Amino acid sequence: MEHRIEPGIIKDYRKITGPSDGTDLPGSLELSYLVSTPAIVDMVIEASTEMLDALLPSDYTTVGTHIELSHESPTLVGEPVNIRLKVSEVEHNKVFIDVEGFDSQGRFLKGKYERHIVNKSRLMQHAYGRFPDATSGY
Repeated sequence: MEHRIEPGIIKDYRKITGPSDGTDLPGSLELSYLVSTPAIVDMVIEASTEMLDALLPSDYTTVGTHIELSHESPTLVGEPVNIRLKVSEVEHNKVFIDVEGFDSQGRFLKGKYERHIVNKSRLMQHAYGRFPDATSGY
């Protein structure tokens, strides 16, 4: 399987954060004005998918296998953020990505993310094979 994913590829994912990005913990109303770590993880996943899947044949995709993020500083909901991803290494079907996040006050996020290139059909066959009682629309 040939693809166009190479070390050095960069994706800047820009977003103005909104209420759905806030922390939603019971009893912590004041934290709802802060961008949550799960929202940041979602942004990293979305950005990496946008960056990588366009460089693959249509019957392939990438799936996340390991993520390590340090959410270093709080960001207020409503602030624009830039999540920068850079492919640091490609090893067979493994793609290693360096992650940094910036808001108007500087860097608030740093980490590493690993995604694997997989055939979509084989992925779904494997998933349904693990759950033989599930109804497959596949």
